[in-house]
Amino acid sequence: MCACDRSVALIRVKYTGESAQQARQALDLLPEALAPIPAPAHPAQIRLEARVFLSLLEDRNCFTRFPLGILSVQPAPDEITLQVESVDRAVEILFGLLPTAPPDGELHGIPGLRVVKRRRTAIELRILGQPARLRLSGLPHSLWREAEQTMLKKWIDPDAMQLCWRTSRNAWTAAEREHFSQWEDDSDPFVQVQQRGAWLGSGLLRRVALLHTVANTFFADGYRGSASGLTRLVVRSSHVRDQGPGPHHIAAALLDPVFGLPLRLTRFRGDTDQRYGSDQHFVLTDPDKSALLDLRASVERPPSRIAPELWQSILRRLPSHGFTNDFSPGFLAGLCGANAS
Repeated sequence: MCACDRSVALIRVKYTGESAQQARQALDLLPEALAPIPAPAHPAQIRLEARVFLSLLEDRNCFTRFPLGILSVQPAPDEITLQVESVDRAVEILFGLLPTAPPDGELHGIPGLRVVKRRRTAIELRILGQPARLRLSGLPHSLWREAEQTMLKKWIDPDAMQLCWRTSRNAWTAAEREHFSQWEDDSDPFVQVQQRGAWLGSGLLRRVALLHTVANTFFADGYRGSASGLTRLVVRSSHVRDQGPGPHHIAAALLDPVFGLPLRLTRFRGDTDQRYGSDQHFVLTDPDKSALLDLRASVERPPSRIAPELWQSILRRLPSHGFTNDFSPGFLAGLCGANAS
């Protein structure tokens, strides 16, 4: 492999968290026309990944060593693999994704999603009838089983809820079909807006390691909102003061023309002097005005409920270098002014 190829692989690692060897192998399998971090080949895969990213943001009930509890991601044109940090985080992720339905209430999870394969260290999930695939890895087979059982004991009463992914393994349940027709009808204007902007959530999921590879992030969450006919994603991140590169490196990486997303910075708030470590707020939009990313970064002390040993492990894994030294907060502020003019 030439030095140029090795350089591309090492940059990809910053976005995905893969090992250098994994990145090189993935790049070797990609057609030359595709970007180093490829977009999904099918709209159904884009929509699934957008839902998964939103679930990761919204379902945060425990602190983890890595933001969102994801060590790395392996994006391919027809699938995506997430390496999960721990059993506790796997429990939360499965609870957010697997569809369950109360007798008289709203479906929880992603309709039609099923566990279709169980591997030695991973499980594979698909939406029935769609070419959309997600693989969760990082735990032995037995621990994935344990995570499912813990989820049921902790948050779900099997006697009061229909476990769609278990009771109907090969077909959508009536509750799932009803939910889909009510909330995901392609003719609904709101659904159309969300589908147009689903590429943003998918693109962020495929670059989720940026939170911990180029910035001193120790926690992240967020939510989806609406803004003037476009998809709006709010990502809130907590950062360690005076240790490692700051949150502006995340914005810089997302603006990279080769590895980033088709976004431009349209608003920036915060002190442009990095020495003060103040909170920073970035708003990025795409030229087609289909999506808006609202990045809200706060410099914070760790909450008292973080165990000391966990906090020390977070400090040990903080990166020493950011994305690039060329994108300072002051440069980003000037770039924002240029885009706004």
